[in-house]
Amino acid sequence: MYYGNFFRYFEICEEDLFASLGLPRPQLFEKYKIGFPRVETWARFRKPAAQGDLVAVTTWIEKRTEKSLLYCFEIRHDGQEELLVEGSYWIVCVARPQFRSTPLPAEVLALLKDYLPPISRRSREHSERHPHRDVAP
Repeated sequence: MYYGNFFRYFEICEEDLFASLGLPRPQLFEKYKIGFPRVETWARFRKPAAQGDLVAVTTWIEKRTEKSLLYCFEIRHDGQEELLVEGSYWIVCVARPQFRSTPLPAEVLALLKDYLPPISRRSREHSERHPHRDVAP
């Protein structure tokens, strides 16, 4: 499978999270006049997956700051334990149309309340497993 497809799977999971909470991302962006551009991405490909393989993707929010979230992902063949791909990306909340960073709206934080870790400060230390986990943009 083409490696770029895995990043699309990561994004689909983020989209599904907001849809499952009753506010799909396009509606969220329009309602609050914000966007969530990716500012850093990372992936480690451990095992191959063939085009057409059924995979399961697990996602969680690992870290957050006032203006950013670090999403982490794991992909496995459906029903199997062996890790195929692990990845992460930082998103930053930006006000539109100015495209300037802005704090995540309180309503968005309330929507994500069951998925958010405590707020953390920016750190420049790197983790061995995930280079982006400890670095806030």
